Parts: sequence; structure tokens; C-alpha cells
Amino acid sequence: MQTNTAITSNTGKTASSNLWLIIFAVVAVIGMICWGVQLGKGLQMTNLGVTNMWGLYIVGFMIFTGVAAGSLLFASVPYLFNLTGFKPYSKIASYLGAVSSIIAASLFIIVDIGNPERVWLFITSGNLSSPMFWDFIMLLAYMVISVIFTRMLILAAEGKADEKSLKPIALVAFIAGILVTVTSFVFCFQIARPMWNNPVQPLSFLIAALVLSLAVLVILASVLNKTGYIKMPVEMLTKMGRLMGILLCAELVIALAEVLVGLYPGSGEHYQAALWLAAGKGAPGFWLELITLLAAILLVLKKGPVKAQTLLAGAIIALIAIFLVKNNLLQAQLFNPLLTYPGPPMVGSVSGPYFPSLVEIGLSLGIIALGCLLLNLGLRILKLGE
Repeated sequence: MQTNTAITSNTGKTASSNLWLIIFAVVAVIGMICWGVQLGKGLQMTNLGVTNMWGLYIVGFMIFTGVAAGSLLFASVPYLFNLTGFKPYSKIASYLGAVSSIIAASLFIIVDIGNPERVWLFITSGNLSSPMFWDFIMLLAYMVISVIFTRMLILAAEGKADEKSLKPIALVAFIAGILVTVTSFVFCFQIARPMWNNPVQPLSFLIAALVLSLAVLVILASVLNKTGYIKMPVEMLTKMGRLMGILLCAELVIALAEVLVGLYPGSGEHYQAALWLAAGKGAPGFWLELITLLAAILLVLKKGPVKAQTLLAGAIIALIAIFLVKNNLLQAQLFNPLLTYPGPPMVGSVSGPYFPSLVEIGLSLGIIALGCLLLNLGLRILKLGE
């Protein structure tokens, strides 16, 4: 009787997994169709423009680069600091960074370019003084390091490699994760954008990367626990949630400080951007950002025993909060440029806020679905939970 029950349970889990594979595949195909429409008719199918030339695609790039970097850090720390309890889950974290996140981040850059056939210029005409070229090198390095690290973790789990041999690659992965700050250079090196051009941005990007990876891993662990793929105790999930909560507190302080510093002078370019964000057209997004940050903090830092469902809710809200942090950072400065065109406002010019078009949303969901599809296949084929 017990055997029949187990067979029925496994069959149900397999059917559920297959259903998710189909859903991810369908959404990925929809994303490809949206990309085809964008390629055929141009970026006019998006709601991007001369003022807001960066939108949902760049936010997606920042988010998935952060997930990749944070996943490398999470995978490497147990072997560098001998955190035995977390070692069995390093394979999943490393694979998440190696395939799903890196491919998604790269695709967001490719679809934002508009002419994907020019991607090869990153290699043939790379400019060492360009932060975008550094980002390209960083993504390539993440892919190579994560694949090597994942392979070595699998060999160690199978008893084919000594655990001590993992420390060198774990150290490399840890350093690579810290270097996610390179992504911030694309913004903070722009001296004509006062709100971006400040030394706190690299720290904010590192904190956001850690929050994103922890949130994704908490969500993933919750799902895999339910399916029986892994058995991560609630105590471990709670520790991850506590760390995520502390980092969210730091991000909340940074978000408030950026606006307060800009508002204090009462005039100037930084003031205009901060005012637009706090009390202008960008205010709904900014105040929603603060609300979601506070809500996630309260959920994951709740006193006493925390239920897995509470941690899951906190992780989902944390993802929304960091999305709003990055989106608001872009819009506040793009719609308040330091340099403007002379003469009357241009025909069709906008002052925000920016909302992505259906093509942008469909294409972005397709990229995310492709990342989830690759993750699902990797978990199934490589059996990273064993």
C-alpha cells in the first residue's frame, strides 16, 4: 500500500514538473514572437524613447546579473567558511548562476540593442575604457566560473573529487560575485547624471545582488522542498531570510538617503530628480518601493519561529522591491537630464513615468521563462539535489 502511494506521489510530481516545462516553453515561444515583432518593426514597438532610452530590458539585465553574482557568492561561502549545513545546496546555487541567470542577463542586453547582429562588436571592437565592455567580460567570466564550479561540486558529491580541491574555485567564485559592482560603473561613471554619479551605487548594487539571489534561492528552495527534490530545514531558510532582511534594511537606508540628500539643497539638478521621484510623477513608484521594502523586512525579520510560507511571501515581495529600486533609479534620472535640447520641447517628448509596452512585457517574460525552463531541465537532468 505504501509503495503504491509513493508511486502515485512520484507520478503526480512528474506530471506537475512536465506541466511547468510546458508552461515555460509556451511563454518562451511567446517571447520569441514578441522579439520577432520588435526586430521586424524596430524599437518603436517599445515605449522607449530619446529621453528614456533604458527601460525594462536594462532593469532585467541588472536583476539577473545580480542573481548570478549572488548565487556565486552563496555557492562559494559554505566551502570557504566551512558552513557544512549549506554545502549540499551549493550545486543548485552555482547552476542557477551558471545557466539560467547568465543567459537571461545576456539576452536582456541583446534585445535592448535592437540589432543583435552587432553583438560580435563587443569582441572585435571592445573598448577597455567602456564600462559596458567590462560588463561583457564579467558575464563571460561568470559563465565560465559557474560551469567549472558546478562540475566540480557534482564530482565532489559523487566522491570523485576531494572537497579541499574546491577551495580555489570557490575563492575565484567569491571574488567574481563581489565584482558585480562593475555593473554599477555603467551608471555611476556618468557625471552628467547626478543621481547615478555617486559612490554609494557600487555598494547598492552589491546589496541588491545579495538580496536578489537570496530571495530567488528561498523561493526555489521552498518549491523544491514541497516537491521533495531537496530537504532544506526551515531553520536554514530562516537564516537566509534573516540575512536578506538585514540587507533590505541597508537598501532602505540608501534609498531614503539618496532622495533626502537630493531634496535638502532645494535647487539644482539632483534636487529636480529627487523631487520628481518623491513628490512628482515618479512618486507612486517610489512610495511603493518603500512600502515593499518595509513589508519584506517585517516578514523575514519577524520575531520568533517563522513559517516557510511567510519566508516565501517575504522573498517574493523582496524581488518586487528590488525591481522598483532599479526601475526608479533609472527613471528619476532619465526624465531629469542635466543637459537638455535648446528651444521648445520636442514633439512627442515625455517627462515620465515610463511604462513598458506589451511587446516589452511579452519579450521579458519570455526571457524569464527560458531561464526557468533551463533551470528546470538542469535540476532534472543533473540531479543537483542528490
